Amino acid sequence: MSKINPLFFALGIPVVVIFILMAIVLPRMAGGGKFASLSAFSVDAYRKDWATLQGNSYRLDCQIEAQLAFIEGKGRVLAVKPTDTKMGAGRIPVFIPAGSNESFEVGQRYKCKVRVSRDLLVVEGLERF
Repeated sequence: MSKINPLFFALGIPVVVIFILMAIVLPRMAGGGKFASLSAFSVDAYRKDWATLQGNSYRLDCQIEAQLAFIEGKGRVLAVKPTDTKMGAGRIPVFIPAGSNESFEVGQRYKCKVRVSRDLLVVEGLERF
């Protein structure tokens, strides 16, 4: 019976683990996560004429700047800024309906599915990144 060289295990197993992790992590980091199929939200277009975006859903990659309001049973309003400069600059408010199990802190980054409803951005889904 032939012996398997221990060097094979010492080098082979870490290489296989690295490839598996890359296959899992890279697609999530490169794209928009579970919202990759949505168009990117444009802050500039929203500020120029929000009515043209009304009813549509978009992907917003953002960082939380502040909590502006919280009403028990209704939800909260957060001030966020886009993390991607191609989306535009500056802070915008988003409404997160009650029922979200997330705890929000300043500095956290999220990929959000937002729907433009009148002049309000309503968050329909969240994914932390």
